[in-house]
Amino acid sequence: MVLSHLSNYFKFKGNVPKLLEIMKKLKLSDAFDKDLRLLLFSMASRRIALGFLFLVRSIYFGLLGYSYTTVGILLSIATFVAAIRQVVFGMLSDKVGRKTFFILGAIFTTTRLIIFATKSDFWYLALGQAVGALGEGSGAGQPVVSGYISDKTDEIERSDVFTTLGITNALTTTVGFALSGLPALFENRLGLSMIEAHAWLWWIGAFFTAFSIIFLLPMRDIKPKEEDVEVVNQEENGFMGINSWNDIAKFSLVRSTSGLGFGLIGSLLPLYFSNHFGVGSEVLGPIYAVSRLFTIFSYFFIPSLIEKLGEIGALTWTRLISAFFSISFAFIQYYPLALGLLFLYRVITHFGMPIRQSFATSLVPSSETATAVGVSNFFRMTLRTLAPTAAGYMFEMVSLGLPFVSGTILIVINAGLYRSFYGIIEPEEEMLLED
Repeated sequence: MVLSHLSNYFKFKGNVPKLLEIMKKLKLSDAFDKDLRLLLFSMASRRIALGFLFLVRSIYFGLLGYSYTTVGILLSIATFVAAIRQVVFGMLSDKVGRKTFFILGAIFTTTRLIIFATKSDFWYLALGQAVGALGEGSGAGQPVVSGYISDKTDEIERSDVFTTLGITNALTTTVGFALSGLPALFENRLGLSMIEAHAWLWWIGAFFTAFSIIFLLPMRDIKPKEEDVEVVNQEENGFMGINSWNDIAKFSLVRSTSGLGFGLIGSLLPLYFSNHFGVGSEVLGPIYAVSRLFTIFSYFFIPSLIEKLGEIGALTWTRLISAFFSISFAFIQYYPLALGLLFLYRVITHFGMPIRQSFATSLVPSSETATAVGVSNFFRMTLRTLAPTAAGYMFEMVSLGLPFVSGTILIVINAGLYRSFYGIIEPEEEMLLED
């Protein structure tokens, strides 16, 4: 059975060059100037490492002998630091520019992977998690990326930009997921232990994240003009120069429920499959990779879906469908069916990301976008900090199904909050507002 899985994995791995060819042929919209293209390439390089980091990290900690709860604590450390980063980097980038934080994010992420490659002690891993969280994901985090996109594009262009970034991120993350099976190859071909084989994977990730800095160096920053800052200081009397706190607070509440819900469901999902069904990254890698790749094609349906349902309608339905699949993990014991549900769950959750990101940039003026996204992400990730540890405790002490049931309830609540707070705008009204 294991040999069969490995065979299927390497068949898929042979398609990686085809994915890279798709990336080359991907036509960017006119909204992508030179700077946005450089940002796209930098994020793509980083996403390769992020792909296998997301999948392999909890499994690797388990291989080192750490329990569900201890692994949850290690993941919670990163989430807590990332929550602080979201709001601090977001607000600072609104004031001084974005580029510095992009570069710092790449440096921090590279440092984390080097620590993973060389150390296995709990406190070193905790340090790596804390340092890496300062640059996980999009470099300095989604607030800085959203702010930079808002600086460079008109509101009508942003949906296309976020969708294109979602497609390229999905392609490169797919490559990362495919690479997550390399430790099994290193173990079989090079005679390494599984832990030593993972160290090689961390070095590969460090290379890709360090390489991403090359694209950031020539990128032009967009800093607030002095006269604009003076106008802001004269005309805006809000707390810390922000007038949209009511909108930010409401959006933060909405995002907090999804953060905790999806955290309970997904933070230890790879480790759950590894321990419960006895499969590793060589099996889960292709599942995660193909589901992420499949999401790319689903993105092409986003414009028509928004036209029919509106952004809020589309977000609400993706949340409810995600909840249907996530609750299934609590009860399904048949391994092939569980893998199928995992595939569908990942497709639908990623499908809603560009819709939510585009919607977030329309809530406040562009000068406050990074602050809005940063603050909302802070509250979302502060609650999500609790999720890995809570899920680990539930797995060990209560029930394997409880994290999935609890997370599903929160996702349903999240859908209800979107509809309650923002659902009064119909698609036709949204088009009128844009005009």
